Amino acid sequence: MAGKVAAVVLAAGRSTRFNSKRSKLLHTLCGKPMLDWVLDAAAEQQPAQIVVVYGENSAALLETYGGKWRGIPVAWALQDPPLGTGHALEQAFPALSDDITHLLVLPGDAPLIRASELAGLVELLEHGGFDHVMCTALTPQPDGLGRVVRAPERPEAVGQVVERNEKGYAHLDTQEINTGIYLFSRKILDDLQRANEAFGMDEGKGEYYLPRVCGVAPTLAHCIAGLDFPVGVDDRSALAEAEAVLLRRIRKAWMERGATFRLPETTYIEHDVELARDVEVGPHNVLLNSTRIGEGTVLVQGCLLDNCAVGANCELRQVRGLDAVVGDNVQAGPYVNLRPGTVLHDNVKVGNFVETKNADVGAGSKLPHLQYIGDATMGEGCNIGAGTIFCNYDGFSKLHTTLGNGVFVGSNSSLQGGIEIGDEGYVAMASAITRDIPAGALGIGRARQENKDGYVEKLKDRLKKRKDRQPEQNAGGSDEHHR
Repeated sequence: MAGKVAAVVLAAGRSTRFNSKRSKLLHTLCGKPMLDWVLDAAAEQQPAQIVVVYGENSAALLETYGGKWRGIPVAWALQDPPLGTGHALEQAFPALSDDITHLLVLPGDAPLIRASELAGLVELLEHGGFDHVMCTALTPQPDGLGRVVRAPERPEAVGQVVERNEKGYAHLDTQEINTGIYLFSRKILDDLQRANEAFGMDEGKGEYYLPRVCGVAPTLAHCIAGLDFPVGVDDRSALAEAEAVLLRRIRKAWMERGATFRLPETTYIEHDVELARDVEVGPHNVLLNSTRIGEGTVLVQGCLLDNCAVGANCELRQVRGLDAVVGDNVQAGPYVNLRPGTVLHDNVKVGNFVETKNADVGAGSKLPHLQYIGDATMGEGCNIGAGTIFCNYDGFSKLHTTLGNGVFVGSNSSLQGGIEIGDEGYVAMASAITRDIPAGALGIGRARQENKDGYVEKLKDRLKKRKDRQPEQNAGGSDEHHR
């Protein structure tokens, strides 16, 4: 953007319709606070500085954001009391550098603004013979939004903006609305004072309206084609609608880069997720917090991956992963829980109902089903039988278990934390292993089987006599056992 431009973000709203303890600008869409989306769009214009106008109810913004955004200096201006958008812009002027020539004004609650829609506004102003630019949009449902009436003597100019609480609003048939996005020349401060003198404060809301500037200074109406709605997010319903728009944009962008989505509308994907070429995302997946998916991997269905790195050519179905790393050619699921610290190396297979935590599983190892692998290092080519658990907690501290290469653990075994099993070690099924097993050795940790002949008849007779005595014990009308 040419010239010395300052981006001014109006963020002093009270967020009353959000019914929230915190500013609506800190509520997230696709993993990013609402204000971040606006600041990013502003930063793409490479302004000389950014000024954020905040209010008493949005003071928490100062604690969240510092003095720079993507390398651009950020100044903060307090609006107290809140007297409307015209008054808010006036509060920004003391924070502006003296060499600023233009002000790009953005509403802080407009996360759908794209950088491409802001490009070239200074050029419009410099070559159009206007003092200011108001960005407008066309919508088939303009109710509740400020409606733009063009100047009859100059159709490209804004004549006036009629707000929803003003006289004559309901009778207007225009579908052009004010987006709240402006490009002002530096003389806007003088024009604001003139507008305030000419129109005064709105008696109903007690505010000075910024759009009234167009009544005292020539203002170009620049209609942004295809702008997504809602432009401003006023309540939770609008938040959901805006997030749906952002989700469509994100999914579309990844499809253009070579990813496939099956039933794309069922996938929730945050802004910082990365998908490689030929990734296939099936129905009902949730991808969060910088998750990365490698080339050719298929998320069949129902995965929730949060800050996970998944390699190439994997197949995951109904996998929950948090802070986990998955290598190449891994098969996992269904119903797998990869907890923080999990590392699955190449060619690992994890079957149904398996949970891992702080576990490093060597290449080619198999966890077929029904296991808990916690606080463990496992070598390559291990095979863990169904029902096996790593007993990693002794009531006081976590204990780490180490398995060498090629270890086989029989079904329904329990491995006490802190032990080591050497290469090619073998654990007999149903064992409770409490000591180290040397390389190549068989570990058996169970009692010797004993058969008692004729015992079943004695047991049945004893149980029958116990059952026959129960009516006598319940005599006296007690129905406690029915309660």
